Amino acid sequence: MQALVQYFLDRGIFVNLLTSLLILMGGYIALTMNREAFPNIDFDIVVITTIYPGASPEEVEKLVTNPIEETIKEVDGIEEYKSVSITNRSQITMKIDPDVDDTAKVVDDIRSAVGRAEDLPEDSEEPIIVEVSTARQPVVEWALERVPDADGNYQVSYAELREFARRMENEFLQMDSVARVERKGWRDAEIFVDVNPDKLRRYNVSTGTIVQALAVRNVNFPGGDIELGKNEITVRTVEEFESENEIARLPLRSNDIGQSVTIGDVARVYEHFEKPEYLEY
Repeated sequence: MQALVQYFLDRGIFVNLLTSLLILMGGYIALTMNREAFPNIDFDIVVITTIYPGASPEEVEKLVTNPIEETIKEVDGIEEYKSVSITNRSQITMKIDPDVDDTAKVVDDIRSAVGRAEDLPEDSEEPIIVEVSTARQPVVEWALERVPDADGNYQVSYAELREFARRMENEFLQMDSVARVERKGWRDAEIFVDVNPDKLRRYNVSTGTIVQALAVRNVNFPGGDIELGKNEITVRTVEEFESENEIARLPLRSNDIGQSVTIGDVARVYEHFEKPEYLEY
């Protein structure tokens, strides 16, 4: 060790040149290297999300989740996966084996496997396959809420809050530095049929008759529930109504004097926003 130190002490000019060269190289690399404030990190997690409008959790599991799970079982390189089936949506989360060398190939195989899934419902949406990474994590999050006054009343309706959020979204998207804006907790407008049990008995109409009348019309309306006391019937239709008034005028049967009994005679039909799928605190 002493000999090595003495070697460099005897060659001061060489040492100074070498030190200067290293400093210059370090400065050049520091100035030219790519720098990211938020570098992208892949977590080797893949999520498959499929929307099935109006379907119950049992229907989602049987008709969407299970067929997709059968196909991804054939893919090598998946360490584990878990699925969640809720109203209107199937979500399957997969963890890629950390020992796999080519994770991109595993992701491609997953996409191919999902494409081979057979007998998915025609009215379900195309499965969305997303790789989880920091590139998809939000840098800034904005939360909007309605605050009640002292009497517990809201001065702003949910429709007004939603419209304000839509305007904010459009303004963000016009910024050059914003690549993507995602909504969370967004509720779409739906038409609800709130059945009156007393009127059902008065007009001798069953909830099954209402469901059948909507199905016969073959209307594409995603969801809406028929509520009867504590019971709730999810209605999935396949075409579009112009308004709630059109549903209210839909005939169910004729009474004893030949007049039509409509949905509006036995139920309250109104437009409202869909129920929130989840709450976050």
